[in-house]
Amino acid sequence: MRIRRLTLATFFAVTAITSQAQQTELLNELPQTKEQFIASEKNVLATIQWLETTPVKNEEEKRKEQYALLLAWVTNSPTVTIEVNADLLTFSKKNSELMLMFMAGWIRYALQNNYSKDQVQGNLAGIRCAANVYKSGGLKTDKEMQKLIDLDGKGELEKWVAGQLAKK
Repeated sequence: MRIRRLTLATFFAVTAITSQAQQTELLNELPQTKEQFIASEKNVLATIQWLETTPVKNEEEKRKEQYALLLAWVTNSPTVTIEVNADLLTFSKKNSELMLMFMAGWIRYALQNNYSKDQVQGNLAGIRCAANVYKSGGLKTDKEMQKLIDLDGKGELEKWVAGQLAKK
């Protein structure tokens, strides 16, 4: 029994340390130079991961802070460019958080793919990130998002995105 208690204590200690380490990795200020932006990319990826995996109704103030920093980061980034197409973002009307998560997914795609500007893949990554947050619960039910989730489940989301982009 003593070993079991030690194991639980160890588990909680490791969990607390991991949680603190993750928080220190989040974006905490807006870089000023190109070099600082590049150096902050790992923090941006950690922020996106945190936003995507933390339930929407948890840590609401911290979420707002991270949303604001992420938006400022992408707005000022000299290396990452995203293009928002209103025809693809009908799912953000009921749940405005999903617009930011869409942008977060695209940012992550660009950073993980040598600053790619591929419109189809960027939009696809953005929609999938927003869908992950939507599926985790805590948001208003949205038929538009459910339609995109269903298309992705059938393997048809990429084709749909490409078709929407071709309309412009």
